[in-house]
Amino acid sequence: MKAFFITLLCICVLAIVGTGIYFFLSQEENDTASGKENEAPQQEQLPAEVPEEKELKPVEKGEGASQLEELSGDTKDFLSTFTYETYDEQIAYQNEELVKQIISDQHAYLNDLTGWGHIDNVDIDYLAQSEEWQQLQEDVERLRTEGFAPSEAVNDMWNAEAFMRIATDSADLNSLRYVHRIIHDMDEEINGAEVDKIWGATRAFGAEAETQELYAYIKG
Repeated sequence: MKAFFITLLCICVLAIVGTGIYFFLSQEENDTASGKENEAPQQEQLPAEVPEEKELKPVEKGEGASQLEELSGDTKDFLSTFTYETYDEQIAYQNEELVKQIISDQHAYLNDLTGWGHIDNVDIDYLAQSEEWQQLQEDVERLRTEGFAPSEAVNDMWNAEAFMRIATDSADLNSLRYVHRIIHDMDEEINGAEVDKIWGATRAFGAEAETQELYAYIKG
């Protein structure tokens, strides 16, 4: 009988000690988790990035993108006959709603692609195969053939196509910048998009000096 009571007493002591240890560890874990939650809001906020606004220098004769060795035969043929049509109107529409929607959508895409320093990390090989880039190519053609009526805006779409071809073939980041600037300026003029700067990159809305720089960059 004495042995029975001793055994029972030991079991009770162990139960009490075990329960105490369990509650101690549980409380410590809760305190740790609570501490982490309290620390989270105190993390330093990263400063907002600003869009890239690189000024491109005018090219000298013989130094344009058409002279790049990496260009494919198709692109070289395209650039060799590249010229502008003469139009009486700066901008005219076949389908104004189509133009507005495409310009808005593609400006958002190009902002994400080239803005906030992203352009420096673009993988051209991956870009050329991406659905988004292929959609941009299709949309530029649609703007030229279905969206705009005969006007200088059509020449702007030929410029955009030329720069896309050059960028894809040669990984020329300046050509990628020009594609963005054409669509950027059109979004501001056509849709009233809020922008920090107008680049003057379109024949439809830009100054003659700036648009001549684009042609010089393409043709050299």
